[in-house]
Amino acid sequence: MALPYTDLTAYSTDMFVKKATEVVYLNSPVFVRLHTRNQDKFLGGLAIRRTIIHGELNGGAIGRGEGAILDYVPIATALRVDMKGYLVNLSLYGWDSMINEGPFSFFSQVELGFQAAGMTMAKKLATAMYLQDSGARAKELTGFEQWIDDGNTYPIIGGITRSDIMAVGTVGGLNAYTNAVTSFTLQSVNTAYSNAYFGNEHVDLIPVTVNGWNLIWNATQHLQRYQDPQSDLAKIGFQTFRFNAAEVVVDRYMPTGTNGRMFLLNTNYIEWYFSQNPKWQWGFTGFKESQGGIDVAGQWLVGCNIVVPNPRTMAKLTSSSF
Repeated sequence: MALPYTDLTAYSTDMFVKKATEVVYLNSPVFVRLHTRNQDKFLGGLAIRRTIIHGELNGGAIGRGEGAILDYVPIATALRVDMKGYLVNLSLYGWDSMINEGPFSFFSQVELGFQAAGMTMAKKLATAMYLQDSGARAKELTGFEQWIDDGNTYPIIGGITRSDIMAVGTVGGLNAYTNAVTSFTLQSVNTAYSNAYFGNEHVDLIPVTVNGWNLIWNATQHLQRYQDPQSDLAKIGFQTFRFNAAEVVVDRYMPTGTNGRMFLLNTNYIEWYFSQNPKWQWGFTGFKESQGGIDVAGQWLVGCNIVVPNPRTMAKLTSSSF
């Protein structure tokens, strides 16, 4: 029978490098910005109710002897969005707590688990923010796919029928500019950008897929590519360049392939509400032993949802080439 250890292997061990590198999570610059700069507090209640002004008061030119039109005009309504809950579970074998300690334990299994749980939650939210909460995704966030629509695909948003404010397909009210691009051109991006321009409100962030980045980059003359080293995203390592007054940035959590998307966002009107309840604010429920066993499990919880009160200042391009 062969000896299990001989010579060097009997008295030498592997050198453990005290660094751990994740190779699964993709990091989302849009999630980073929204989570740091657009986070709003949800303090409780049945749902989020966000007031919007939609009515236009009576007025206009008058002549001699003419007075005001005194009819009452309703000018306000409210979007209503339910909070959504997300959970990430961490299970550990109780036996491992005896092994993973002391001078021969180079990493804490619990600490690595905590890091993975945080990154998993961020991935879940970053993926969901681009999608919708309809059909099989009813439990998910009310994402950009649903908010940034012209009323054809998603006629109702936040409990409001879009056509009650503005005709379907017309940019304005709760309708955004959308376009299915068969053959990409820079003009198509500029057309979407200009349709979302209202006064001093304009698109400031354009998240794209890798293919979308390459399409814009290749279509832009060299001298028109303005790197933006002062961007908050650039300062934390994400590559960006300017298109008009917006930053273009790659986000690998965006839909690709037949569902390829390019979103033109005005982040001034993206409100991401997070519960302030300690349990639902990235809270950990604590490790609990399994019934009749020694293994343990704990959960991270996040309660949140997205409200976009002014979709007309944004746009969406769809293409299988993205």
